Amino acid sequence: MNRLGHLGFSLLLLSPLLKFFPISYVLFAIALAMLPDIDLVLRVKHRKYTHNVTFALLIAVLSYVLLASFLLSILAFLSVLLHVIADLMTKQKFAPLYPFSQKKYALKLFRSDNKSVNYIVFLLGLISFMHFSNVEVSLDLIRFI
Repeated sequence: MNRLGHLGFSLLLLSPLLKFFPISYVLFAIALAMLPDIDLVLRVKHRKYTHNVTFALLIAVLSYVLLASFLLSILAFLSVLLHVIADLMTKQKFAPLYPFSQKKYALKLFRSDNKSVNYIVFLLGLISFMHFSNVEVSLDLIRFI
């Protein structure tokens, strides 16, 4: 998925947590769901070092050390894992269990740069967030979109 798709996917799946947690916790998780793509900024092999369960655990531990919150560290782990799951749906294979396993997987449902899929997932995520955060949308905003 691209950035917009990942944002939508995390909004879609993390927004229901707004019923149980403060919005700041959910926004923290949504932001961390984007973190695995830091490999693009660091210019290391894409989907190798940051798109796996080990990286998710590392971010969870780091979150706990920095924030001293077990709950936020669990949310950090889940949010990074959501990114990995979203990328597993694409055609590009990668090793989500790296470094414990080099076996590569892909569900091959769509290309990661598929604009239609990414926009639809983003819109669904936005709708989910608005629903669970009780945001009211005016007709002007709907016309704009």
